[in-house]
Amino acid sequence: MDASQSVFKSWAPEWLVRTALFAALLPSVALLGLYMGSPADAAGYYGIEPADVQFSVLVYYAGLAAFFPLDPRFSSYFAPRQYFLVCLLLLIGSVWLCTFVHQLPLFLFIRFCQGLVAGAIGSPCLTLIFARLDSARARAMGYTVFYGIFLAAGPLTTALSGLALEHFNFQMLYSLYMLLELPGGLLLVLLLNNVRLKKRVPLYQLDWPSFVLLALALELLAYCAAYGQQLYWLQDTGIGLAVLGAGVFGGLFVLRQRHQKRPYINLSVFRYRNFRLGLGVFFVFYLCRGTSSIATSYFVTVLRLDAAHLALLQLATLLGLVLAMSLAVRFVLVGTPMRRIWLTGFGLLLLYHGWMYFLFGPGQSVEAFFVPMFVQGLGTGALMVPITVFTLSSLPANISVSGSFMAVITRFLAFSTSMALVSFFQLLWRADNQNRFAQEATATNGLLTTRLQGYQQTLQGKGLALETAQHAAVKLLAGATEVQAQLRYAMSYYGMVSVALMGLLVLLLLMPHLRQGMLSFRQRPL
Repeated sequence: MDASQSVFKSWAPEWLVRTALFAALLPSVALLGLYMGSPADAAGYYGIEPADVQFSVLVYYAGLAAFFPLDPRFSSYFAPRQYFLVCLLLLIGSVWLCTFVHQLPLFLFIRFCQGLVAGAIGSPCLTLIFARLDSARARAMGYTVFYGIFLAAGPLTTALSGLALEHFNFQMLYSLYMLLELPGGLLLVLLLNNVRLKKRVPLYQLDWPSFVLLALALELLAYCAAYGQQLYWLQDTGIGLAVLGAGVFGGLFVLRQRHQKRPYINLSVFRYRNFRLGLGVFFVFYLCRGTSSIATSYFVTVLRLDAAHLALLQLATLLGLVLAMSLAVRFVLVGTPMRRIWLTGFGLLLLYHGWMYFLFGPGQSVEAFFVPMFVQGLGTGALMVPITVFTLSSLPANISVSGSFMAVITRFLAFSTSMALVSFFQLLWRADNQNRFAQEATATNGLLTTRLQGYQQTLQGKGLALETAQHAAVKLLAGATEVQAQLRYAMSYYGMVSVALMGLLVLLLLMPHLRQGMLSFRQRPL
């Protein structure tokens, strides 16, 4: 403990150190979802398609996941203060470059580099957080705080970016981000002494080939997830080549790990049943979180909520998240059976999806969604730390670090899969619903004509000329059809996820006893 305390200035109180760590880590994590709350604004600023914005998010995530296993070599070579200062300057510089770079390839390259740097910033912060926690109870709380920041970054970024873009442009949003990154980063640099926590390991024999193979495989999968539906999947030659390339590079990566004396990721982690189960639950968990984008789209396109109301809904989610994580870690510490915690968490997510299914409609008030969004936060917060504990505790200490790397990659794969599924079913179900509405309107005598005449008469009553009212009535009918298609799609997707969650709950009830090993808090967390 003395060594860890010497990392910070002796005059720095504990509350100031924790504040600096939180303020330095949150902005780097928030950069992942900076565009997710306003993809249309980002697409307009760069002159690109919404699918390009989605791909840029996945590129960032892939860079972070691919570099994560390589980062310990760098963080052990440099002292935390030096390493963090360099990464902070690189991250701010990359954000500054994004303010005036409008070429898509260059923008994507910068986003990939941002993923590398953001992962490198998280590493020293992670080390410093756990170096100050010496008991199992305190370290469990450290897990909660660290992963709470990752989970809270999504709704918090969506809320703040939406509010900022309502009053400023995207360039100003970048400037605000850099201003938010500076105080916490500079405060942490000020509080750190020029010492190290780990033995210095020279930077030789770095496994760059494994990093390149893994990065290429993940980036190609990200390309398929972002553009697959738009290009009709394997009907497009580019998507087919991307799938083939991902398989080839992924296969080469696996072969290389099997023949390496010191593998980039030790794949023997998959020999442990509970680890495989934990990764599977992680995957389902992140698939369920992917429905948040559908709810946000509904709030914006159907209810036409402004940024202030959207921020309030995100804050309701954030409140539930913080409350549930605070309770979940206590249940883990007192030895509550893992099955019971998982059933509670996934049950809350089922309640949220079922509730939203019945709430979707064109005339709902924003107040009706505060409690469901709060329940979503409860379900998410109740699951994150218990799943982490279960997955990590299933591995021996000597390979648990590789388990953490695989968990990060699994989260990327689940995030990408969720994005691809949302795009696929959105096009499929919305087109099907629009065709069905058109057929019903045609097959029903006079229904289409009656609706058009109703719109036309209303518009004429407001002073529009006959020809103008006729054109406007057609547009209003098309808009109403689009709204109904959006509603049907949202209901169908939430209904599908609800059925999947019910199936998962049944499996958890029927599954043999979930073995929970002792968690080694000395190992790097997921």
